[in-house]
Amino acid sequence: MTARLLPLVLTATALVPQQPSNDPSYQEIPLDGVSVRSLTEPYGMVGITWPEGVRNVTAKVRVQQNGKWTDWQSLPVEDDHGPDVSDTEGIQRAGTEPLWVGNATGVQASAISDSGTPVSGAKVVLIQPGVLSSDADEPDDVGVTSTASPYPMPLMVSRRRWGADERLRTYNGASCARPKYTTTVLGAFVHHTADRNDYTRTQVAAMVRAMYAYHVKSRGWCDLGYNFLVDRFGRIFEGRAGGAQLPVLGAHTASYNANSFGVAVIGNFDKTTPPAAMLESTARVLAWKLDANYRSPSATIRLDGKSLHTVSGHRDTKATDCPGAQLYDKLGWLRQRVNALMGGSFATPIYRYARKLGFRNIGQPFWGEHPTRTGRATYFATRDVFYSVATGPHSTAGAFRTRYRRLGAGSARLGLPTTEAYQVHGGVRQKFQRGWLVWDRRVRQVQVVYGRAL
Repeated sequence: MTARLLPLVLTATALVPQQPSNDPSYQEIPLDGVSVRSLTEPYGMVGITWPEGVRNVTAKVRVQQNGKWTDWQSLPVEDDHGPDVSDTEGIQRAGTEPLWVGNATGVQASAISDSGTPVSGAKVVLIQPGVLSSDADEPDDVGVTSTASPYPMPLMVSRRRWGADERLRTYNGASCARPKYTTTVLGAFVHHTADRNDYTRTQVAAMVRAMYAYHVKSRGWCDLGYNFLVDRFGRIFEGRAGGAQLPVLGAHTASYNANSFGVAVIGNFDKTTPPAAMLESTARVLAWKLDANYRSPSATIRLDGKSLHTVSGHRDTKATDCPGAQLYDKLGWLRQRVNALMGGSFATPIYRYARKLGFRNIGQPFWGEHPTRTGRATYFATRDVFYSVATGPHSTAGAFRTRYRRLGAGSARLGLPTTEAYQVHGGVRQKFQRGWLVWDRRVRQVQVVYGRAL
């Protein structure tokens, strides 16, 4: 060991005992710089954090597994992962990407500044995510192959299924419990977690649980940073809470989080080529989100004043290795594959109707095109557009939109709209499949009238 590697002293009694639940056993211990081999309770993931503002940190770790110490390993430092500095979440700390070790019983670590001195306030984080009975569950299929337009939502492992402890979302304050949303979805950022590539199928849910705990408890974020994750077997995992179909504000690309979503592939692809199943599922989740919001994967967009591809890598926003050289080289293929899955153009009745209304008038999609009980819908900034074969496309706006949403919108007893709202003597009406919404100037509120005659 060199003189600059100043390991952490840990004792078994200092750790929280392993808890077999989806609330990960978690310990943050100061990196005190004493060079001693240290035994610990079993843990599955390790990371190192330090106070915000400290730059150019070199972080290393080695662990004990099966009674033997591994070689020292550098931990990637991605200081641009996380929330925008203007978006307050918790008390944030800088840090490394977490490393999955599976099952370790000892740790040594170092965090050294570029001047060669130990980083003041550094901590080593050990997380034991435990084992859940659902960890071995498999989706019926990785995704759905379809020529339908828009491209359908692929099957994914929900937060509930991978064991997210939703109580963690209040760890950094009650304001974190409610997801934050942006205006629309303009594009996507592809990341890698810079983790190991030899994990097993049954370990992935535990890895996601541990990453969730690390992002919240160690880094000070409201929730898991990424909107979606994809494992090397091609399975898609729901990330940050708030509704996979909605434009949830993530914490993945700092000042570029707004109006984008982040997809992280689990592994390190600096030198390793991502597996075909992983690439295909990444293309599927990208195709679904972009097609639902009428975004071309071949276009360019502007985010935070910068011109970017609709599908970009993290390194397109700053000098970083993420998403790894081998994955970054596949972004051109991903764009082509996404375009092929989407069919190359937008042709849905809702899209054509929205163009007729004028996007300047109705705004951008907030809830992208999605199925309702009897048809489809897209919620735009000022109008909600609904479609079924029986009704054709029609929209709701203003007070009618508000009342219709409260009734359940596309699942409402009224059914779907069959006309636009129109003026009548004394007020405004809009006809639906099984009734009417009526605004009377005398009552000055929207009333519901069921039945065909009015």
